[in-house]
Amino acid sequence: MPASEHDPLASVVVPAFNAAATIVATVQSALNQSLTSLEVIVVNDGSTDSTAQIVDEIADPRVRLVNQANRGLPAARNAGIRASHGTYVAFLDSDDLLLPDFLSLGVEALQRMPKPGLAYTDAYVLDDASGRFRETSAMAQFDPPVPPPEESTAFLLALMRINFVYVSTIVPRDVLQATGGFNEGLTSCEDYDLWLRILVHGYQAAWVPGRHAVYRLHAGQMTRNVMRMARNLSAVYDGLPLEEMPSPAHRDFLLRRRRQAQLSVRVTSPLRQLVPEKLVVSARSKRNRWYDTPPPELADAFPTLD
Repeated sequence: MPASEHDPLASVVVPAFNAAATIVATVQSALNQSLTSLEVIVVNDGSTDSTAQIVDEIADPRVRLVNQANRGLPAARNAGIRASHGTYVAFLDSDDLLLPDFLSLGVEALQRMPKPGLAYTDAYVLDDASGRFRETSAMAQFDPPVPPPEESTAFLLALMRINFVYVSTIVPRDVLQATGGFNEGLTSCEDYDLWLRILVHGYQAAWVPGRHAVYRLHAGQMTRNVMRMARNLSAVYDGLPLEEMPSPAHRDFLLRRRRQAQLSVRVTSPLRQLVPEKLVVSARSKRNRWYDTPPPELADAFPTLD
């Protein structure tokens, strides 16, 4: 959809399925951005709770609701992209939050680049049950390079190793149009797939240092379908065309990642029976450290979470 002089600079796309408990806080964090030329598109993906009614009652003309039958997360994000008008499109999950400067810092970083592709940051982790914030960031376990490589092909090689880009990103609309948006055939890893395809197309990644989002950790996320994740990750690597890799080193590494992912699919199923994922998550959680009180930037942005 071409932009007009009346269109907002940024659109925040929020896919929502049965998100009645968190959607107001999520939308409000988007509306509270220091960048005020924005709209928030909530895509109600066939919710059976009161998500749609709650969003419909938010008294702010910048919020729009899109209703559709349940089609899954990638399709909901794509529906939000189609309904949006901003030059830049940001993605925010329905139980996450944005700190106030995320959009302004991300857009500024993209505008400084000759071929901007996506802007990303890290996130605080909020334990929904206790209301505490974790000291380690959401992406720390993936060992993100700090600072990341500036050259796009070097960044691509680093990202092919593991996905260290948090899901709340900002992507120029024309980049989404050029790369085709999210792959609706994936049931997970669809964000990783898009980031890789953006880089393969030669676009650049802009790092916004610090943590400018909040990942909400709750009970519904504690049991993960490991087999599904392994299959989707394998599909992501299989879907990257070898002939479009920017160098022989990239092609060799992609072939290696394909073999590793295929092996993971073969061995994950029996391992899943021996070690339930929720036990693995529980073991990891015991090693976490938590803030006694939220850092000042969180307390200022979200006083009700203190």
